[in-house]
Amino acid sequence: MASRFMARAFTKCSLADAVARLRPRMKVFVPPACGEPRALVGEICRQAPTLSDLTLLGGIHLGDYPWARVEHAPLRFATWHMSRHLDDARRRGRVEFVPIRYVDLTREFVAGGAWAPDCVLVHCAPPDAGGYLSLGVSVGVTLPAARRAPLVLAQVNPAMPRTLGNAFLHRSQIDAWVEVDEPLTPYPPPVVGEVERAIGRRVAALVPDGATVQVGVGAIPQAVLDALVDHRDLALHSLLVDSSVTLVERGVVTNALKRIHRGRMDIAEAMGTRRLFDFVHDNPLVNMESSALVHDPETVARLDRFVAINSALEVDLSGQVTAESLGPRQVAGIGGQFDFVLGASRSRGGAAVIALPSTGGEGRVSRIVERLAPGAAVTSPRFLADWVVTEHGAAALKGKGERGRAEALIAVAHPLFRGELERALTTS
Repeated sequence: MASRFMARAFTKCSLADAVARLRPRMKVFVPPACGEPRALVGEICRQAPTLSDLTLLGGIHLGDYPWARVEHAPLRFATWHMSRHLDDARRRGRVEFVPIRYVDLTREFVAGGAWAPDCVLVHCAPPDAGGYLSLGVSVGVTLPAARRAPLVLAQVNPAMPRTLGNAFLHRSQIDAWVEVDEPLTPYPPPVVGEVERAIGRRVAALVPDGATVQVGVGAIPQAVLDALVDHRDLALHSLLVDSSVTLVERGVVTNALKRIHRGRMDIAEAMGTRRLFDFVHDNPLVNMESSALVHDPETVARLDRFVAINSALEVDLSGQVTAESLGPRQVAGIGGQFDFVLGASRSRGGAAVIALPSTGGEGRVSRIVERLAPGAAVTSPRFLADWVVTEHGAAALKGKGERGRAEALIAVAHPLFRGELERALTTS
């Protein structure tokens, strides 16, 4: 695991001294979600006046994105996942959205890529006796970026769980580190309503025993996991949340039938609370891995009965899916959806499931639409969605012609909008 390059100094220093190594116009990678090293990021914000045009690189972040505040105007941000917290900074020209598949992040946000960082921040558990530091809950893109970065700054935190697998940097791969003992940024379980529970039950009915399941974050994935409690011999892939722990503890998730890494879960990110962090600590069932493997459609295709469960903002009557934009307005990102639905399409017994409420805007608009809104980005093309599930049913699309697909989708739209969609179908 040690670097093939010259050993780094692994110098312990203060936050101020660590960030003083940065220079204006650098690109600095920030680990996402619960792995964000908040102390280092906070110090970058404090030193922003001396770091003109420094660009932070990142994705999903929890909290309010402090670097996007007006008072930190010298800082810029390039992201593969938009947030409402970034809207004002984007209007001011300080935020650039990068439309990119998750698997490609491990090529473009590392040395040699279009967004090669000059520095990578990492958030680690303390080193073991051999000098290895686990990246804990955020490995997917952070690990490949750090292993090839010109400068690596570490926040070493006793609160970070020591996860196993392909999750380690050696001290010789780190230039400087700061010791910070603080809780990780949590991702509390979302509130699940009756609509989400109905969707969760319908999705769970499509998951066979022995399947490998991939879900994202949010209320619908939470409801799906809650509805899988009576299944057997499932495996989990890519992401762990608090509800994942329940499925392992109840014997639902065994990973016993996987063809790759049997008995273990291949995970890029863990997003949850202390319950999840304690679960993944030194747990041999959890194999943390680079997104170069976890999000690779070829890897996914080798997993039999791979069920990719992802959400959407709109689905049109042809089966096109947007999970990232409202018309031309970017509100999220591509994430791993395309990688997983593509892999599921090639998995023996696999399926790509798109799950969404039938309406938005407090029931005022249908999310099953004749056509995606003008300017909307297509996250998943029409030929890759096998099922579209709402609280009103599950539309089977695979193998159907245009009319059959449209009729199936109208049947799972909210009743208030079915007539309008049927008229659109007959006049198109």
